[in-house]
Amino acid sequence: MSEVAGATSAAEDTNKIARLEVELAEARAELRAEKDRFRELRHRVRNDLQALATLISAQSRRLEKPEGCSNCAMRLRSAIELHNALDDEDDADICMSSYLSALSEARRKAFDDRIAGETIADEDIFLDYRRAQCVGLFYVEAVTNAMKHAFRGAMRGEVHARLRRIGDRLVFTIADNGCGFDPANVPKGAGLQLMRGLARQLKGEVIFERLPRGALVRLDFPEHVG
Repeated sequence: MSEVAGATSAAEDTNKIARLEVELAEARAELRAEKDRFRELRHRVRNDLQALATLISAQSRRLEKPEGCSNCAMRLRSAIELHNALDDEDDADICMSSYLSALSEARRKAFDDRIAGETIADEDIFLDYRRAQCVGLFYVEAVTNAMKHAFRGAMRGEVHARLRRIGDRLVFTIADNGCGFDPANVPKGAGLQLMRGLARQLKGEVIFERLPRGALVRLDFPEHVG
């Protein structure tokens, strides 16, 4: 009797395992389908943003003061490059070296080569989507602020940016060689308020410095947030 009961129990366990394997396979197939649908949606959003950025850039060429449109286009391109980074990395964290390099190229296109300079980051810095987005928007605001205040009119100049690790913190500096300003009297425009707000979201701080020629913005924040 005990042998029969044991055989029955083993058969039930086998059937249960088989059912669980089928359910697991179905769940995996559903997950793959959901990921495919999400990638397709992300692709469509990116294309829509790209089309809108192109239209804004084209409109800016018809205006006497195109800076406003260029700034909007730059912000849109920041979102586009973040989507591109997600496509490249799938669901992993964002490689900041690749992301900021793409933003630098977007900056060059948005401002028709008026602003030269390079943007570099340590190769091993990776951030999650939300924090990478904050850093990208901070970069955009710093560049557009330089366009507005440091390089007025058709003035040409340079903007250099660097993201590096110092201990357990990340330091992002954006420096220009424009007309400079007095850090004690930093204007309270919407762009600077946004930069300070982004720094708070990153649990960090933003510092403005005057250079012998130009100005520097420093964003200092922890690499990891508990």
